[in-house]
Amino acid sequence: MNEQKRILSSFAGVIDSTLREGFQFSRANFSPAEQVEIFHFLAGIGVEYVEVANPVRPEIRGMVAALVAARGRGRTRVLAHIRNHEIDVRAAIESGVDGVNILCTVDAERVKAMGKTTGDYRAALRKNVVLAKARGLEVRVGVEDFFKQPRAESLEIYRLAAESGADRLALADTLGRAMSWEVGRRIKRLRRTVTLPLEVHFHNDLGHAVSNAFAALEAGAGYISTSLLGIGERTGITPTSSLLVNLYVLDPGIARRYDLGRLTEAENYVARVCGIEMPPNLMTNTANGFAHKAGIHLDALMKFGPGKYELLPPDLIGNRRSLVIDTLLSGKTRLLDVEKFQEKYG
Repeated sequence: MNEQKRILSSFAGVIDSTLREGFQFSRANFSPAEQVEIFHFLAGIGVEYVEVANPVRPEIRGMVAALVAARGRGRTRVLAHIRNHEIDVRAAIESGVDGVNILCTVDAERVKAMGKTTGDYRAALRKNVVLAKARGLEVRVGVEDFFKQPRAESLEIYRLAAESGADRLALADTLGRAMSWEVGRRIKRLRRTVTLPLEVHFHNDLGHAVSNAFAALEAGAGYISTSLLGIGERTGITPTSSLLVNLYVLDPGIARRYDLGRLTEAENYVARVCGIEMPPNLMTNTANGFAHKAGIHLDALMKFGPGKYELLPPDLIGNRRSLVIDTLLSGKTRLLDVEKFQEKYG
């Protein structure tokens, strides 16, 4: 097994959170119809899970039930992100989701503010996991801000979740401050203690979400939480397109389980319904993702083909190439050169 395939050996799937974390983006206000359209994009891409908002509020429960109905018999499963409260579990059961992602805190100040002791909070978690499992739901238990919380308290939550029948454990970098070396070290250490599959959720406040996701995979995590465009609270989380393109570069075989050709349309759709410009740094940006402007780049493309300055062909992710000529920086490339290039390469 080569090094790249070894890094991805634990990879199990994508948990896209556009309809939960992405909904928290300041410009996101998805209508029910837009939510269904986003869900269809995600199912078409082939993500294993779509995470949705807490259905404890009746209006959100109705939205979630509509998404479950829209799924039909597709393989993409719907997970509700909920608190460690029985009322949330019962609302999730009523909405028809396939599973629950129970978010826990080990922050003593927050537990106290709920009017509970640590013992009460842990007893509630055991009860809620057992209830969800008894109703046939898949259960994930996560610790908020895992990388900066006391290790012993987090381990107690994870042990309790495993003993109660949880299927997966989650580690959230809630403030987006974890560094890749810290991610690798903490996950490898955790892996020596717990055996359940691990999911990671990285915020992008310091720009490390993608690199942290791959550090987590290398250390033994299996599931990565993403969103289209990477939108979410503040600066958002790992972009779905960035994760899948990285998978393709590292191991095209793994990436073939997804339809990458739908990524550009999906992310441009989300930008449009949010009323924002596409981020210029994403490969799914149709104006800039595969734009070539510098004279040295254009000259090399004309002489040697796109492989000199393109990591992958644009159509692999449903995008197109843009050759920018007649500028101060674009050198001697002429329109005739571009036409000949297009005839040969498209």
